[in-house]
Amino acid sequence: MRAALLVLALPLLVGFDLVQSPNRAVEDGNARLKAGKAEEALGHYDKALKSLAGEPGAHFDRGAALFALGRFEESAQEFLRATEARIPPLKEAAFYNLGNGYFKLEKYGEAVAAYRRALNLDPSDAKAKWNLELALKKKKDQDDKDKQKKDQQSQDDNKKSGNDKDKKDQQSQQNDKQDPKQDPKQDQQAKQDQPKPQNDDKDQGKDKGKQAAGDKDKQDQNKQQGDSMSPTPPPPSDQIPDTREIEAVLDSLERSPKDLEKQRAHARAIRRAPPRKNW
Repeated sequence: MRAALLVLALPLLVGFDLVQSPNRAVEDGNARLKAGKAEEALGHYDKALKSLAGEPGAHFDRGAALFALGRFEESAQEFLRATEARIPPLKEAAFYNLGNGYFKLEKYGEAVAAYRRALNLDPSDAKAKWNLELALKKKKDQDDKDKQKKDQQSQDDNKKSGNDKDKKDQQSQQNDKQDPKQDPKQDQQAKQDQPKPQNDDKDQGKDKGKQAAGDKDKQDQNKQQGDSMSPTPPPPSDQIPDTREIEAVLDSLERSPKDLEKQRAHARAIRRAPPRKNW
């Protein structure tokens, strides 16, 4: 509790440690801030910075007024500007109050760094030592909390991932049960619809042999039918006038009737002659 009170009292410490300046606006601002009128003090400091923009002390006083108003982010920026001071006490006070601003913003890591810089400049600063211990404890608690939150988030993500996987597995099992390929009737129908495999070479050989035998029988039948329907065979060749003789007769018809008659007589003689013997 004592440490907390010390931290809460820090803005008052800033107010009592204001930088003095011969500037009338700065003096008026200091007077207003000591009287607890931080808003009026801020107005005077703003007026002073118009002519003292590069003065670290003026930024330090303005940071004190902003801190008193609870505008910690803006006050930290002003104290950061004040750390550019070349005067060691002012530089140390700027780092110390910069740590106070970060502490209020719950930026404990930055607060620790600022307090350590102040102690490097003034190792005897008891307030900086005390607040550094508070900032370290707060930082550890914050880190543990962040780690716990991160672990919990990781567990939730793993759990969600596991649930999603279980849902996918269940859905896959359900789809397998509803898969039409598992229906025996449809499997049987699919097998019937499949084309029959072709016969192997041995069966093809048998089929070709049967086909050849059938073709031969068919040819024999056609030959028998053709023989039964064919006309009477012609007479022996020795009883048929020579083709050349017939052509000669036809040629004689164009030449003279006498020659034609001779040819006819010769043809009749040939027909009346007995057939030649082959032995």
